[in-house]
Amino acid sequence: MPVNTTIPRLEKAFKLIEDNKVVLLETYKAVVHGSKPYHVNYSLETCECEDHTLGNYKCKHIWAAQLQRQHTLEQGVKN
Repeated sequence: MPVNTTIPRLEKAFKLIEDNKVVLLETYKAVVHGSKPYHVNYSLETCECEDHTLGNYKCKHIWAAQLQRQHTLEQGVKN
């Protein structure tokens, strides 16, 4: 049975958001401050971290940027 690697990445992504480590930049781009700053394109789902570049996983940085963007959009609609 394959191991689900998404749940731990989502948990870590929420922690990055909670700790204000996600900075949304221009359209579709963000910097996520993990062990170092990682540049993310959350539309193309690319990140320069090893988890993504070597493992080709949707890393916690991509998840965090996408979730932060969604939250920002939802707040804009409510306000």
